[in-house]
Amino acid sequence: MAGFTGFVLLRVRAHRLLLAAALLTVLLTTAVLATLTAYSGAIGDAALRHSLRDPRNAAGATLVVKADVPPSGRPAADAAIRKRARTAFDGLPVTVRALARSGPYALPRSLQPVADRSGDPDLTYFAALDPAEVRLVSGRLPRGTAKGAATTELEAALPEAAAQRLGLRPGARLTLADRLGGPKA
Repeated sequence: MAGFTGFVLLRVRAHRLLLAAALLTVLLTTAVLATLTAYSGAIGDAALRHSLRDPRNAAGATLVVKADVPPSGRPAADAAIRKRARTAFDGLPVTVRALARSGPYALPRSLQPVADRSGDPDLTYFAALDPAEVRLVSGRLPRGTAKGAATTELEAALPEAAAQRLGLRPGARLTLADRLGGPKA
């Protein structure tokens, strides 16, 4: 065994420049691979952050949560969703917007063309939008009804395209039938 070790040491001493070059190549390759791995992770994270901050990519980075929650349970559900969204996006900026929506209501038959009045009625929903996300074109924003008021009238704003299609102007009144059997609105 001692003869073999001596032989190896003699060969190492004779080719030490070649051996040093091979060792240096292994060290440089390892350093380059480690650097590229770190760079890849950093650039991927930076690209993701940049992409999520760009408003044009908002739809692609949207987390939609749908739940049928009674009004009394909405604060707890909202808090749980906000917490989970922060966890899911792990430190990235998160904006949570809530959209409370009604059940389906049928539009009056008088708004449909005569030829279409025999089938199912057109349906619509009421939704409570964030006023900061709405741009008023004409009329005014809806006002809330007084608490305890015995009226079934509810003020609502329509998207401009829907108002034009239905031929409605600010101040128009409609009676909608709840498709789930609730009160008319």
